[in-house]
Amino acid sequence: MKKEMGGAPTVRILTLGCAKNSVDSEVMTGLLASVGCKVVPGGRADVAIVNTCGFIRDAKEESIEEILALGRAKERGRIRRLVVAGCMAGRYRDGLPRLLPEVDLFVGPGDLPALPGLIRKLLDGEAPRSHVVERALPDEAYRHRMPGGAGPSAYLKILDGCDNRCSYCTIPAIRGPLASRRKGSILAEARMLVRRGAREINLIGQDITTYGAERGEKGALASLVREICGIQGLRWVRLLYLYPGRIGDDLIDLLATEEKVCRYLDVPVQHIDAGVLARMGRRYGPEDVLTLVGRLRERVPGIFLRTSLIVGFPGETARAFDRLLRFVHETRWDFLGVFPYSREEGTPAYAMRCQVPEKVKRERARRIQDAQADILSARNAALVGEEVEVLVEKTLSGGRAVGRHRGQAPEVDGSVLLSGYAGPPGRICRARVTGAREWDLYAGPGAAESGRKTG
Repeated sequence: MKKEMGGAPTVRILTLGCAKNSVDSEVMTGLLASVGCKVVPGGRADVAIVNTCGFIRDAKEESIEEILALGRAKERGRIRRLVVAGCMAGRYRDGLPRLLPEVDLFVGPGDLPALPGLIRKLLDGEAPRSHVVERALPDEAYRHRMPGGAGPSAYLKILDGCDNRCSYCTIPAIRGPLASRRKGSILAEARMLVRRGAREINLIGQDITTYGAERGEKGALASLVREICGIQGLRWVRLLYLYPGRIGDDLIDLLATEEKVCRYLDVPVQHIDAGVLARMGRRYGPEDVLTLVGRLRERVPGIFLRTSLIVGFPGETARAFDRLLRFVHETRWDFLGVFPYSREEGTPAYAMRCQVPEKVKRERARRIQDAQADILSARNAALVGEEVEVLVEKTLSGGRAVGRHRGQAPEVDGSVLLSGYAGPPGRICRARVTGAREWDLYAGPGAAESGRKTG
């Protein structure tokens, strides 16, 4: 593939949205590099690709803003062709071409293997305007993945799509039905990530508890994780996005017994009111959630738990919200994200009666955030004086460094701010917590670190 004036075509990729999109962009990078394209971080380029998020309103608005900004760059001649890829392209495959005439090509999230050929045609003026097919990204594509950096932490997507059919969620319409990747493909990618410097692997998917379910496999997630833990050089494995109603004894035993698996779970319960959960299409009730939290804390001492909540769902009364707020105070999650309900067309919840006003939603979200801030402050204060393992992600001047302990997931749970660290990034060291501020912890060398080589 050659551009008009000779040389390798240059492509810049802008990634929006979640970690799953980041993985897709790294696959995209490898696919393009395999046919001679040069992926550049910014500036002038033959092609600009926006890997969009189309999950909720705020994400869609951000995607549109970035597309329009690149459209203006195209008008100024800084880019020749503009491509919109990912979730929003998949969700609005029929309407976007008409609304965004500055875009030259739309590509769905499962159609990345076709992208190199489409870009060749695009630069030759022969590409179709849209190439969006409802399907999961095939396993074969992942072997082209080129991680963007040599950092010590990496995401590993083990499945795509979802069969849960929650009434508020657009994922099945965007990503299609559940499609679990083959174990061999996942293990090969995990080994590649470790060879490139990953000490921590974070398993992700829309709901990783369903891994292998469409193939009739039972206990597939626990089995997969145990094999990943056998990879030499890997130190931490973290499980993200687990459906509350499917966390069984096999996963709890895994957390309790496997040294490499972080005692940390991201369990999005969404609500605690029985009526709201039923309208959401969540297949569990309040007692199921409370029982699960109790079992996890009893059988996995020291576990860190994160959840996500939605406030202002259609029909959420003041009494239902009060139950949710009381649940937050009583259950005391280590980390918690709260989101005002986003009314998304094409979902069953869109047409539900008793929609909650935006102002009420925002106020309810603020009250949950305030309650969680107090809980997190107390949690962090209780860690002062404790020793923790810290994965060092970045070093600064003066013996300072930034990392995370096992109970902090990347990007969402704060950091450990280290002093007195003399090693390079990527090592795991012992540190003693000396203080806290908001989300972050301060720490110095642990008692056993003096004179000892970090891991």
